[in-house]
Amino acid sequence: RRLRLVFVVTRAWPSLGGIESFLRHLTRELGTRHDVTVLAQRVDGGATDRLTDSLRPPPAFEAFLDGPVHVEPLRVPPRRRLLLAPHAVATLPVLARFAYGRMRLPLTTLYVEVVAPLIRDAAGRADLVHVFGGDLLAAAALRAGRGLGAPVVMTPFAHRDQWGDDPAAAATYRRADRVVGLLESDARLYRELGVPAERISVSGNCSPGVPAGGGEAVRGSSGISGTLVLFLGVRRPYKGFDALLRAAAIVERVRPDVSFAFVGPGPPIAPGTGQANVIDVGAVDDAGRAGWLEAADLLCLPSEGEIFPGSFLEAWSVGTPVLGSDIPPLIELIGRAGGGATAPREPQGLANAILALVADPDRLRALGAAGRAFWERHATVPAVAAWHEELYAELLEAWTRGWVHGSQQKG
Repeated sequence: RRLRLVFVVTRAWPSLGGIESFLRHLTRELGTRHDVTVLAQRVDGGATDRLTDSLRPPPAFEAFLDGPVHVEPLRVPPRRRLLLAPHAVATLPVLARFAYGRMRLPLTTLYVEVVAPLIRDAAGRADLVHVFGGDLLAAAALRAGRGLGAPVVMTPFAHRDQWGDDPAAAATYRRADRVVGLLESDARLYRELGVPAERISVSGNCSPGVPAGGGEAVRGSSGISGTLVLFLGVRRPYKGFDALLRAAAIVERVRPDVSFAFVGPGPPIAPGTGQANVIDVGAVDDAGRAGWLEAADLLCLPSEGEIFPGSFLEAWSVGTPVLGSDIPPLIELIGRAGGGATAPREPQGLANAILALVADPDRLRALGAAGRAFWERHATVPAVAAWHEELYAELLEAWTRGWVHGSQQKG
């Protein structure tokens, strides 16, 4: 059956990020068999703040086609946006600290009243609504789905104690017809927030992988003959960029033949670090990204907060093992895949783990092979899209029989 699927999101491609990549891969694959529309608040890479959803809208964009997918703007007209004026309390010096506590509940109710009708009208005759994200937009999409008589799926990407686990968000998840986590650690959080276990599913992430064949050229042009450790990502503190840079200095004292390449946008490495083993590559295009992933002996992402990084799947697609920080989602993911190791998120712990891994090339190759096997079995785009299609079919069948929890709820 060809379905009319509407995805409601904060950001969509060409904005770059892990959620945006997952959304794009999934919707383009689904779009080959279904009618898929993405309703997005923005497609740029600009910063967000507490008023982006309400009083300080992102830059407007025109509707466009991304392959078979219709990407349309979700716009709140200026006069209607004025109704959201109470959201300004989230920025007041005294009240801002309570903005994501109980205060969020009445603010969410107001947002739903203002925005849900716009989503409902834009969604048309959708068979199913899928929200990528949480917070205010998820609550409004839930009400819109109820108005359409369609089941609502949510993939919130909540990060424990960081975002997406406030009282208002939890109340929204509990009313959804299905909440999707990327890992079991995700599912555990949603259960703790009160979502019944039978309405939680775990999808994993997906990646088309990266093309092989560019690794040797990268090594040759960069003069790399020994072991290569790669950092790939935006140079932000929570990604662990600084910790890995300091770990590189420790590794250099023991293994000067090990090079560290830092690939991705962000400020350049400060001159005068005195580390001969550090290569400051900076931002690259897709071909460059693929080449560096294949050239590396180890991808290292010592992040403070991740759920299911797509860069791990890209690395595994070319047989490159990974080293992640010892946070629960990465411990779960790497343990399940068998494609790498984890380490404490501090320089000495990272250095110790890197030295142990690079001392055993056979182990590195075995870890890379295990990662590739995991990607092939569980994380290709067709596999994850098929998983979602099965979920949608199950929900729609239950919905028509009146069995879905949400069909008996008011949004």
